[in-house]
Amino acid sequence: MEVDRKIKFLTTELVQKIIASNDDLKEYRVAEENGCTLTTPQGLDGFMSVIHRLQLNLQPTGTGASKTVTVMVKVMKGDDDFRKKSLGLVLFPNEINVYGYVVPAFEQLVRSSGAQLDFSTLCPRIYMAEAGVRYPAYSDQEETFLVMEDVSARGFIPGPRLNLDQCHLQLMARKVAQFHACSYALRIGGQSDQLRGLVKRIIPLNFIQDGKIFFESYDVVFKVVFERLFRYLDGRPELLESDCVRGRIETLKQRYGTTPSELMQRCLERDDTYSVILHGDYNRNNVLFRYGTEGAPSDVMLIDFQENRYGSPALDLSFYMYMNMPPEEWANGGWEQLLAVYHEELMRCICELVQLPPSHSSLEPYRFDRMATHLRRHFIYGAIIAIKFLPCMLASEQEVQEIVHHFHTDVTADAFRQIYLVAGGQVVNDRISKVIVHAAEQGYLDFLQS
Repeated sequence: MEVDRKIKFLTTELVQKIIASNDDLKEYRVAEENGCTLTTPQGLDGFMSVIHRLQLNLQPTGTGASKTVTVMVKVMKGDDDFRKKSLGLVLFPNEINVYGYVVPAFEQLVRSSGAQLDFSTLCPRIYMAEAGVRYPAYSDQEETFLVMEDVSARGFIPGPRLNLDQCHLQLMARKVAQFHACSYALRIGGQSDQLRGLVKRIIPLNFIQDGKIFFESYDVVFKVVFERLFRYLDGRPELLESDCVRGRIETLKQRYGTTPSELMQRCLERDDTYSVILHGDYNRNNVLFRYGTEGAPSDVMLIDFQENRYGSPALDLSFYMYMNMPPEEWANGGWEQLLAVYHEELMRCICELVQLPPSHSSLEPYRFDRMATHLRRHFIYGAIIAIKFLPCMLASEQEVQEIVHHFHTDVTADAFRQIYLVAGGQVVNDRISKVIVHAAEQGYLDFLQS
């Protein structure tokens, strides 16, 4: 059977490759009894991947103590057609690139600068990462294998499912600021060639490419959620209190209501001042938290870099803020406070990495007012990505099962459209309308006039 074939590979050949790929494991071998245990935990896999837990009981080939190593093995789902349609052949290699090249380059930057940045919890340790490989013992397809540390042993676990409080949100702001700061430091510190080399390795993940829709599944969902959003707002004009907000949302509807991927592609515009290497899919689903003895979050770790891009830092910030910051937290300065936390950490890290004072002229473009002006031109990105996902996040379990079924079988079928128009009911309608109204109030739609 196909499943048995894969299990045998994962517990034999892959194990030997893991041992051979790590200097601290090369003097070990798998124990003869209970040397390898493979499980597939529920709730860890996604639309496009399966994640296995592999526990290795290792014995030294010479003298020394035995050790146990537990890793997570991430592999692609589906046949070649599914992987092509879901862009798995772009997403998985890009994630491998982050772990294999970007993170090591950033870690070296921190070490060489002497900056007081602890990158030991930036992301999991990677034991093995391969993209575009073929192993006949595993499958007849081209595969990607990502073998990473099981960080639950260090206390990192998923946080609240959707809405986060200020402690969680601020930890996420500081951590992504540290990640973004490395791109700025390479540019400001005279290492632009290295930055360009890292960026060149990123396979472009566009919404529109060569004049055609590239991210087809996203385009389908964008159109359905726009249909739902504008239908709801049309029936409740009282939600658009000011003429200014009403005009901005009407402009969004007229210009991009039926072509949302064109708007999203516009948000991907790059420049030589503000663009950074991004996480690309920064939200609660793709981080893990560590908690202190009193239950408060004390640290956060980044995972799942599949949608890694190079672009405005607004793409990371806006998504997690609109996705995981509940609307009641936006008021009374909460929104601006979180942006300030991000910016304060960003400047601190840049200054340490390039060893310059905050007043230095080369840091002028990154002062808060100028940074905020730049962010406003791209922040609609996260609002749109958030309303794309919120119906699924707020739907009932039965609705989610139906959504996932249609997404895997045929996302273009009307059955998917019908369930996504109603999933989550009034709770979803209320949330997605608040997101867009807030974006209009903040001026994030003003760039549509240009």
